[in-house]
Amino acid sequence: MAKIVIVTTVPETLALILKEQPRYLHSHFDVELVTSPGQWCQRVAEQEGVPVHPLPMTRGISVSADLVSVLRMVRLLQETRPAVLHSYTPKAGLVAMLAGWLCRIPVRTHTFTGLLFPSARGLRRQILIWADRLICACATHVVPEGNGVKRDLQAFGITRKPLHVIGFGNIAGIDTSHFRRDAPGVAEAAAALRAQLGIAEGDFVFCFIGRINRDKGMPELMAAFAALPAHCHLVLAGELDATAAVDAPTVAAMQAHPRVHALGFVHDVRPALLLSDVMVLPSYREGFPNVILQAGAMEVPVIATDINGCNEVIKRGCNGWLVPPHDAAALGEAMAEACRTTAARRQSMGRRARERVCARFERLSHWERMAAFYHGLLTPASERSGRPHTLSGERLP
Repeated sequence: MAKIVIVTTVPETLALILKEQPRYLHSHFDVELVTSPGQWCQRVAEQEGVPVHPLPMTRGISVSADLVSVLRMVRLLQETRPAVLHSYTPKAGLVAMLAGWLCRIPVRTHTFTGLLFPSARGLRRQILIWADRLICACATHVVPEGNGVKRDLQAFGITRKPLHVIGFGNIAGIDTSHFRRDAPGVAEAAAALRAQLGIAEGDFVFCFIGRINRDKGMPELMAAFAALPAHCHLVLAGELDATAAVDAPTVAAMQAHPRVHALGFVHDVRPALLLSDVMVLPSYREGFPNVILQAGAMEVPVIATDINGCNEVIKRGCNGWLVPPHDAAALGEAMAEACRTTAARRQSMGRRARERVCARFERLSHWERMAAFYHGLLTPASERSGRPHTLSGERLP
């Protein structure tokens, strides 16, 4: 079988987002994984049943550390000699694509799961743009996670290579048999969580799920929530991200507010979603966030910012609300409108959300598309000529 090496910057991406995808692909290919060392590596190796090579990669900009990572990646690729090298996330892309080009790996694919430069400024913005251009120059194939990412890559002149979104976007899909309201034990866990947090029946619950960092819109979320009625609660499921820290006043407001409930990192977000009436994701930037698919599968409407990824899933009045990023007033208006919306209306929106997720983002269907994508990369062009292209770039009905 052809060997495929998949690279992510941190093992959490493999453990939580791409969970079980490498195991499935291993039934079609010889799959090996590369990611930064840490406590998650052993869990990933056991979960996926494939070799995991620890290779340190830093998230921030560090020329010396990045050069060391590239040299280590070169040595690893010389040992493994994959037919396909596939990277996810920015730093893994820079390290893997540059090393893959130096080693002349035949197929070098990078998936852009989100772009950092659109929300950056000054010199940092220029560095990030040139890093993305370097990734694309070294890659043989470039895959945007969603159509919004694709448009930005084209608009900013990051690459002239063909860009195809796989399926309807997203890199993982959703296990809709796991994320469903009647899944075993979830209702009991949600009831226990409600009692633990002291949230009364009939109170309105918003939830936020994700890393709590400066790009997630936490100042706007806290400002919007502070103006809501006293029967509203906000559940935060995610840990503080020290690498992109939220400003101190916002953190203090989160900790002091009696109806803001910070759970920290949770392994199973389903009880928090089932407890919630509406999920809120006020991010400044995203690639194609899994959490809005998880909420949709759990029949929870979403208030999200009108940015890449979010606006490819959320449709105003259908399965949620869209608001401009960095706009606390608009976010507050949407949250207040959600509170005024009847339970029957929210339930109808939730049902439409699940129908949309099941039709477009079911996990097994995505895995099958990924296997077909790799088979296409490994098939000589002469054999592909005349065949209809069905691996990527599917249009929404």
